[in-house]
Amino acid sequence: MAIPKAPVKRIIQEAGAERVSADAVDALAEYLEDYAEEVSEKAVTYAKYAKRKTVKEEDVALAIGSPKTESPVEEKHNILEVIKDVFEAASEGKGIEDIIKSFKKKEK
Repeated sequence: MAIPKAPVKRIIQEAGAERVSADAVDALAEYLEDYAEEVSEKAVTYAKYAKRKTVKEEDVALAIGSPKTESPVEEKHNILEVIKDVFEAASEGKGIEDIIKSFKKKEK
């Protein structure tokens, strides 16, 4: 599917070009199509990962690396806190099973 040339030419003109060659329009249109295809493939992968058939704005945002998502990713643990807690538990003589149990309690 080809991107219409008129909007591509308008983008170049709005960027400040006085005149735009047909070759320039074709080159940018081809680049935009290739980039859009890559982003689309990634967005579809994110939608499938979320067990959805519908690609949403958040999938596209993730695919382009934008921080704009509907619901931000929630950080479960601060890594420094985790390390500190592990050292404290170990110094108290707790085993790995006890440490894992304590993390599971914190997640709830």
